[in-house]
Amino acid sequence: MPKVPEARRAGRAAVNALRTLLERHNHIVQEVDGQNDFGEDHHVTFTEDGEVTGDVVKIQVKGGRSWRRADGYAVPVGDHGRTWADGNVPVLCVVHDPDTGGLYWANATRQLLSARREGQVLKTITISPGDKLDDDSIADFVAEARRYLSRYRGNRIIQAQLGEMAGVDFGPSDIVQHHVNVHGEDLIFWQRRGEGFATLLHSDLDWHPEYIGRENFHPNGRPGLLPGMPVVANTILSTAEAQWLAACFDAARWAREPAADDPPLHTNIDARDHYVARRVEHHLRVDPDALSRSIRQLRTGIAVDHELAVLAEELESDAEARAEALSKPWREMSDQARRLVTFYLVGEVRVHSPALPIGEQFRIVWRCPRPAGEYGFGARVGQPSTRRSSNREMVSAFELRPGDRIYWLSRHGNERGRTVSAVWDSEDTPGAVCVLFDQLTLGDTFWPEELFVRKASTKPRVDSSPD
Repeated sequence: MPKVPEARRAGRAAVNALRTLLERHNHIVQEVDGQNDFGEDHHVTFTEDGEVTGDVVKIQVKGGRSWRRADGYAVPVGDHGRTWADGNVPVLCVVHDPDTGGLYWANATRQLLSARREGQVLKTITISPGDKLDDDSIADFVAEARRYLSRYRGNRIIQAQLGEMAGVDFGPSDIVQHHVNVHGEDLIFWQRRGEGFATLLHSDLDWHPEYIGRENFHPNGRPGLLPGMPVVANTILSTAEAQWLAACFDAARWAREPAADDPPLHTNIDARDHYVARRVEHHLRVDPDALSRSIRQLRTGIAVDHELAVLAEELESDAEARAEALSKPWREMSDQARRLVTFYLVGEVRVHSPALPIGEQFRIVWRCPRPAGEYGFGARVGQPSTRRSSNREMVSAFELRPGDRIYWLSRHGNERGRTVSAVWDSEDTPGAVCVLFDQLTLGDTFWPEELFVRKASTKPRVDSSPD
């Protein structure tokens, strides 16, 4: 007598288990005939409150122990990679474990597209044991699948393609604008609803996000940089790019206000970490001695704060990272060394409403406080002199150090000498530099690249090393 193969029994059990679950929750399941099975077993149409939604997914179903792995489950892609990734209906993979009776799922289309962005060809769809599909989780499963399906509607199709290109997922209410410059490079402006800043994605910058706001967009240039060259944060733009970005900011102004009926927006953790990292790098650039002072301040705090002492011991246990933190420039440090430097310098990051501009949303409390208050740009009287002579050298604001003798022009053009008492990373205007002159009570604010002439020194300038 012919026998039914074990694989067929396991496969049918899987198909039946999934169909039974979906139909129990009133979703419509069309089973694909085995002779027409080219990487899909079910076509599923989701319903909502008993009404057909028109949202359809394809599902590849596998059953049996052979799909089990040490860290979950796996479904081979085989020769389905192109159709699963590029079809106009997304494909999900579901595995049925015969020993537990559980169903587990993954979005095959998403995994394949994600791998493609990284230049990889995915051979296997991995399924986490935490992504279980049952009566308790099916509502979340359907909601997530339908959110993904929204990428295939209207202008969301364009957004989905841009997201795949940049390696991000745009939300249904996000404003996304695209620009191609004269060099064929892609720029994407991304505004999340209710978020007080936007995100600039640039193909020439490997799609690393730049979190930007009107406050750090200078369409007519910034003092000290290339004259008249538009700049946003640390990115120099062409005139056409700046005009496009200005139009994007204007068009998205309304979206930076939270909608009354929208759920509260969560803090953008990536933006917070990126902002803190940029501020730490700038802090060290402006005040190289800040690290040694902060470490001394930390040692004082450790003596009376047990939790701080435990954290310091944990972070400093990596001798290699500690050596990097005390010797290498920020951009050459490992992630662990950067984490240690951030711990040394930053006492606290206070997080406020997501609707605020990024510099107000995240407020850094440095372990060593600034030496004085700050005048804003508007309070400046006169300007730095750039008159050269044989005993003067030209420097940028971020290169000034305490004890430097610089020269200042009054509003009438008269020049006089001033002594630098302190230099620090501005807290009121993130990204700027504050300089305290002549032991006054408030520091003046400058952009880092603004030029000064200072009296040339015959002695080598040495920054102190951390303890």
